[in-house]
Amino acid sequence: MAVQMRYLGWTAFELVTEQGTRVLLDPMLAGRPQDGVPPGPVSMEELERVDLVLITHAAADHVGQAFAILQRFPQARLVCDVATRYRAMEEAGIPDERIYRMVSGVQFVFGEVTVKALAAQHLSLARMPTGFLSAQPLSYLLTIEGRERIFFGGDTSLHGDLRLYGELYQPHVAMLGVGGVDVHGQSLTELPPEEAALVAKWLGVRVAIPMHYRFQEGEEFIAALHREAPQVKGLLLQPGERFTFHL
Repeated sequence: MAVQMRYLGWTAFELVTEQGTRVLLDPMLAGRPQDGVPPGPVSMEELERVDLVLITHAAADHVGQAFAILQRFPQARLVCDVATRYRAMEEAGIPDERIYRMVSGVQFVFGEVTVKALAAQHLSLARMPTGFLSAQPLSYLLTIEGRERIFFGGDTSLHGDLRLYGELYQPHVAMLGVGGVDVHGQSLTELPPEEAALVAKWLGVRVAIPMHYRFQEGEEFIAALHREAPQVKGLLLQPGERFTFHL
């Protein structure tokens, strides 16, 4: 079995299974100049089809164009935290029957794709018409055909449960944020490259892919991997680049 992965820039990935199921992860495609986040190379209009959209938390640089994508592809289902669920319903009119709301530990099966929510150390905050809504931020473990296991970190800082995830779930691939958005001329970074390399070691993955960075953090992460976890292959994908993983 093989999973095709395409890096769409920032936090966004497209996964395609051998059966043709297409999964989007945190689809920030258009960029956010106010946060220093550049646009990706693929627009929403260029997407061929979408079956699942996974959102880790309600931050704008992770929700991205998810709601417009769900409107364009009415068969697509949304998997997300509770704050993002209410945003999708209020802002975009996404019906609740298309939304699978998640808290850590929950697992849903979509054909050959199993999605399990894991706790992240972060914040999910949404502005609603009546005020603010806070929910649990998430990481995801995707299992394809009961074989390939992919860890998508979203936004998380270093925490001990990441070591436990490696012991329990033994993922093969990890996408890890290693940089941050612009705040008053500095980078708001939850998981710096050195700490992200430690996470890759704890998870025990074969391949680790950096994301969520604007400067040289990707290269710094690869260098840190060589020092901290030389058994892990660091893969520095450029936006638009593809990678096929198979066991």
